[in-house]
Amino acid sequence: MIRKIVFIAIFFLTGCVENLVNISVLHDGSYLVKYTSIGSKADLIDADFQHPESDKNHQWVTTLASNKKEIWEKETILSTPTRKKLIFSNSSSLQYDIDISKKSSILWTNYYFHSNIKNLEIDKKYPEIKQYLNIDQNELEWMIPVKKYIFSKGVEQYQKKYILNDLTVERIDSQLNSYISYVKEKKLEKKFSENSSQIFLDALKPLKKSLPEFFFDEMSIVIDELEKEFQKNTALMSDSFAFSIVMPGATQDTNADVLNNETGVLYWEFDFNDIATNSFNMYAHSLVINNFNIQLLFIVFLLLFIRVLWKRKQNNK
Repeated sequence: MIRKIVFIAIFFLTGCVENLVNISVLHDGSYLVKYTSIGSKADLIDADFQHPESDKNHQWVTTLASNKKEIWEKETILSTPTRKKLIFSNSSSLQYDIDISKKSSILWTNYYFHSNIKNLEIDKKYPEIKQYLNIDQNELEWMIPVKKYIFSKGVEQYQKKYILNDLTVERIDSQLNSYISYVKEKKLEKKFSENSSQIFLDALKPLKKSLPEFFFDEMSIVIDELEKEFQKNTALMSDSFAFSIVMPGATQDTNADVLNNETGVLYWEFDFNDIATNSFNMYAHSLVINNFNIQLLFIVFLLLFIRVLWKRKQNNK
């Protein structure tokens, strides 16, 4: 089902973006990250996949340039190595993390890479969308279940944050259902292409006097955030992603799509279909043998062995 849903992108997107994330792990356990995104300028500066920005923990350097064919390239580089886990949790952008760890012992050092791309949960958030996947249908009809999700989720979040009794929630739900039925009956689906906050306000106008004073202002903030998340999900339909990592030592375990034996580079690729209903997890483990310590330990054992033999010889005398 989810693979068919890509047709929705036709109504939102005109281009596609290729996103590359390159990670280089250093021997001390720190790492550098480089982001490269290629596509139209408008797609590179939107919010569905944001390059990191500088904060108190990390400094990032970003450049944006185009070639003669108006293909733009956005590049963002971490200015200094970091040991911190990178967490990107903005709901209006792709949510993921990058975690590198190092565990040392006398004879060897282990390096671990983990990254989790958060599940978009398309099937849970917009379950009714599947009945609108026939491309011959009115392309706006599928917007109704999407807006219903945004409204119901918005009211749920509002109730948790502010005071709103169950009876008022029931009245809001009833009014929203009546409004949606009216839109369907009058074939006004085009109205649902408008901003969700405005639709919500229009739908609940009959209840305005009985709702809290700042209800619509506060709800607009909640609904706008949910709308941004939906726009992110649809925008991601045209994006593709590739993660690559270089780790010290020999790879011991990984779920990478490709391992280049000559360079030691590990590659993962995924797109919207891979994260629409499931998380996408990446991991790798490499091992560096400490040859010097092994040789030193061998020499120590050899000297101890010789000492034991020498003592036995002395005792025999």
